[in-house]
Amino acid sequence: MNFFLYNCFLHFIFQLTYFYANDHFRKPISDFSHSDLVRAVILLMAVLSYFKLTGDLFGRFKEVSTKLKVVITILAFVVSAFMVGFLLAVYFEG
Repeated sequence: MNFFLYNCFLHFIFQLTYFYANDHFRKPISDFSHSDLVRAVILLMAVLSYFKLTGDLFGRFKEVSTKLKVVITILAFVVSAFMVGFLLAVYFEG
């Protein structure tokens, strides 16, 4: 259960980061301001942290088989996608 919750949280943060980056960085690089560059560095740090923490998560739970970890990871990704979709729908509705 902990593996699923940690995985779901990591995917949730990654998907929100992707949505933010996709929404705010649609202009050419020459039009970026200083604050846009700072945001890009923060997003890059969040994505790199996601990949590092996901790798550490797989190594941390040794009692769970690798096959089950992959299935749980896919399920956590789908659940977090629905959670992000729901929260964004609520945010943009109001």
